[in-house]
Amino acid sequence: MRKLGLNGPTRRRLEQVVKRSKNVRELKRAQALLWVDEGEGITQVAKRLCVTRQSIYNWLEWLKERKGRIVERLKDAGRSGRPRSKSAVVDKELGCLLETAPSEFGYQAIGWTNPLLRQHFSSSYDLKVSHQTIREAIGRVGYRWKRPRYVLSRRPKHWRQAKGGSKKD
Repeated sequence: MRKLGLNGPTRRRLEQVVKRSKNVRELKRAQALLWVDEGEGITQVAKRLCVTRQSIYNWLEWLKERKGRIVERLKDAGRSGRPRSKSAVVDKELGCLLETAPSEFGYQAIGWTNPLLRQHFSSSYDLKVSHQTIREAIGRVGYRWKRPRYVLSRRPKHWRQAKGGSKKD
């Protein structure tokens, strides 16, 4: 059995974390440190919290090595790895964007275009997205591009015949 020798203020802060924390990881770590300080064995604490013994040892090392308040030492360290996908952010925001006019965001445009959407994501969300990302997201959201007509609708030469002919009696 091992006793940590936590002082009074540190112990009270750990007890507050146990009572108030909404983060399960921090709660488990605080509870483990309290139980080890009370004299319970590492194996018993690991079984009660459904973690490995190595996790308990790691948390004890964090307590010694990390600087700052005890609550800060219980938090997860920054993680490396692949950043979150841009398409998740684009998909989430694109549906609402396409339902509103660009003029509501201060753009001088009647409808959204791919370059305008890219500019909006760049300025509003600090997110550089490609032309292809926007196109794929529009498809996932369920919208389709409609190309504008440059020539107004013209009547065919024989439009009166299509309507039933002219009335020249």
